[in-house]
Amino acid sequence: MKRRNFIKTGVISLTGISISPFMLSARDCTLTSADIEGPYWSENHPNRTILANPDEPGTRIFISGVVLYNDCETPIENAIIDVWHANDNGCYTVFQECQSGNTDQDPYNLRGYMRTDENGNYAFESILPGYYSGRPRHFHFKITSPSGFEHITQCYFQNDPSIDENWEENHPGLIIPLEETESGFIGNFDIILDEILLNTDYNNSKSLSRNFKLQLPYPNPFNNSINIQFEILNPGNVNINIYDVNGKWITTLVNKNISSGMHLVKWNGLDSRGMEVASGLYLVTMKFGENVKTKTLNLVK
Repeated sequence: MKRRNFIKTGVISLTGISISPFMLSARDCTLTSADIEGPYWSENHPNRTILANPDEPGTRIFISGVVLYNDCETPIENAIIDVWHANDNGCYTVFQECQSGNTDQDPYNLRGYMRTDENGNYAFESILPGYYSGRPRHFHFKITSPSGFEHITQCYFQNDPSIDENWEENHPGLIIPLEETESGFIGNFDIILDEILLNTDYNNSKSLSRNFKLQLPYPNPFNNSINIQFEILNPGNVNINIYDVNGKWITTLVNKNISSGMHLVKWNGLDSRGMEVASGLYLVTMKFGENVKTKTLNLVK
């Protein structure tokens, strides 16, 4: 995966996909915890998905996710995702004099906002934030829904030596795993807002048109096999595939006509040739009729 191509060909490249939380079990639905805004947010951040100058020192990182209503299923379209963070040396632009690779003299380097698409997806590229004031590495997020509901939070990273048990306890659901690739780190941060979808016409039309449900797979992360449960209200052809995070097809689990009702299929971490795949993030996509839903799987060996 080449730099700059993540937004176009990365985790959200599969048309119509809605990526849902992989840190939640099939029996859990947890709102995204709030976190402090801190002293370094500023107004007028530019609209963009590449926050770091191409010459900015540090390891490139690619973050994607989906923003959902509090039913943990319905995506929020056109939500604003405002992101800001420190550079590799823990310095914040706008507020501090930062020595970096900002060759364009961009005053908002390492800052920007984007909007979620029709499936609630967002994605951006930057560099791995540095440490400052003894805090773990982190991104700041300010999410604003179309109705004006605002939620401020942060995301942190697993295996950060600055994160201990007390930090984990005080920041539930905000510490995400990172997958290392040749181009940098890849992470998934899904955001569930404490907001109810009030537009019943929109809700009913979406539900009636899709007419199926892909549950959150469990256990997730998994080691040997993972349960993928789905429900269809009418009989029809169901197509379920596994892809890696670059959109490469791994294997097909289901491709046949199925009766209405609840069904369960398992994936044992093998590709189409029966070979074991490597640890990392994968996507399970379910197509029913003209609609597609996707969940993220985390294989840990």
